[in-house]
Amino acid sequence: MSDSWDYIIVGAGSAGCVLADRLSADGSKRVLVLEAGGDDANPLIHMPKGMAKLVMNPKHTWFFPVAQPRVEGETASEVWVRGLGLGGSSSLNGMIYVRGQPEDYADWEARGATGWGWDRMKAAFRAIEDQELGDDGVRGNGGPVHISKGHHRYPVSEALLEAGVQMGLPRHTDDLNREDQEGVGYYSHNIKRGRRQSASVVFLRPAAKRSNVRVVTDALTDRVIFDDAKRAVAVEAIVGGERKRFEVRGEVILSAGALMSPAILQRSGIGPGEALAEAGIATLVDSPDVGGRMRDHLGFSMQYRLKGDRGLNHRFYGAGLIRSVLRYYLRRDGPMATGPFEVGAFVRTSESVERPDAQLYLGGFTFAQSEDDNFPVPLADVERRPGMTCYGQLLRLTSEGSVTVTSADPKALPEIRPNWMTTAEDRKSAIDMIRYMRRYMAQPAIAPYVERENFPGEQHQSDEALWEVFRRLSLCGTHAVATCRMGSDNRAVLDPDCRVNGVSGLRVVDCAAMPAPVSGNTNGPVMALAWAAADRMLAH
Repeated sequence: MSDSWDYIIVGAGSAGCVLADRLSADGSKRVLVLEAGGDDANPLIHMPKGMAKLVMNPKHTWFFPVAQPRVEGETASEVWVRGLGLGGSSSLNGMIYVRGQPEDYADWEARGATGWGWDRMKAAFRAIEDQELGDDGVRGNGGPVHISKGHHRYPVSEALLEAGVQMGLPRHTDDLNREDQEGVGYYSHNIKRGRRQSASVVFLRPAAKRSNVRVVTDALTDRVIFDDAKRAVAVEAIVGGERKRFEVRGEVILSAGALMSPAILQRSGIGPGEALAEAGIATLVDSPDVGGRMRDHLGFSMQYRLKGDRGLNHRFYGAGLIRSVLRYYLRRDGPMATGPFEVGAFVRTSESVERPDAQLYLGGFTFAQSEDDNFPVPLADVERRPGMTCYGQLLRLTSEGSVTVTSADPKALPEIRPNWMTTAEDRKSAIDMIRYMRRYMAQPAIAPYVERENFPGEQHQSDEALWEVFRRLSLCGTHAVATCRMGSDNRAVLDPDCRVNGVSGLRVVDCAAMPAPVSGNTNGPVMALAWAAADRMLAH
């Protein structure tokens, strides 16, 4: 058999797994998947709450140090995490399934990503979905990705939902994925019969059984190689400590994520020429926006002490944890069988906002406070006293950051500069969101449960005080986009078919290709993006 591949897919995350399945399905094309991490055999990956023990494990998680301090003059910096291994972040995330707003995709088109409006994305969502609530013309049913409604409900979660109604939010109890997104309800999850439905489980496993597909793990991709005509002809990767070259006769597709896909492009000589020269990399294509124009969501967690023995904290330590785990293995339900937050809301933080600009995650538990500002809210340890969390994410920040390699060494992580909150409108939105969350948690439905606000604490009242605590202890949303954005302008990294401008035989299909954020978690949208991109590739 030839050693040359029709498609080489770099990255077995959400997008890469979808592409591997779609592009290999008819058996006529040879598909190679290169994944920097290992397999997904760890049983904690498939137990929904197992993510809490895996997210700090370097075997399953990328840790990206951020070069830019939050507070000027300080050296402390944040750390961003991403999934490492088959399934990528879909094997490590909170499994919350959100489509975003139709207006998000109209914004993509307005930014030059022609053909990526709501009609196309809605069709892709409906094609991938197996919504247990059934097909109602908006939801999809019968697709590969199982989507369950929120099954784990308890008195505090019901009170949190009712508080949202008292705030004036429409009640979407079982399905928040309506075309008019504003409202409150139980989150939908990529969970089936108590097990995580990662992209690896849903898409890559079926593909890997085909004779025309090969998956190589522990393969850290260095760069794409081009011939004199600037056509991609091979990929170089470090596999088991040895440099290997994989030939391609068709196309290379980068699906390594919004942080690593631009880094691979830059090491391949495609990026801002000045930055490449500083890293000791020869410029093949001077493309200034590779790694630039990055936008993300930014979150802030508020924690409350509950009266009496309420909430779920007691279910995650000691004898309560043992009972929860036993229940999970016996019945595949209970608190270990769901995502980290049960209740969600999409809200407008002020009357001047036309559509939801913040997403709330609400649950009857609290994480133990950390002394490390890099990880202000650890994901592994709950408090030993009853608590409740209201975590909010700002969905449409205007500040833009960057991802840039500083070395030609593929083992050297890129420099991340988020440039958080550099605009006045972003700073106002942060303060408005905290005040909104406080009003939410003071509603009559939830007030009888609350003893006090633990964090940030009621001593923070002025705009200045709220801004100070937000800028120090807000949390990266892990939803970065636009570092290899699609567009039609002369600085766009990709054309609207996800093809890299300035070369041939190379595409980027992942969150990096999105020209602007979506209003919610990115796992569902990136799978739909890859599905729609595969449609176009197969048609061509």
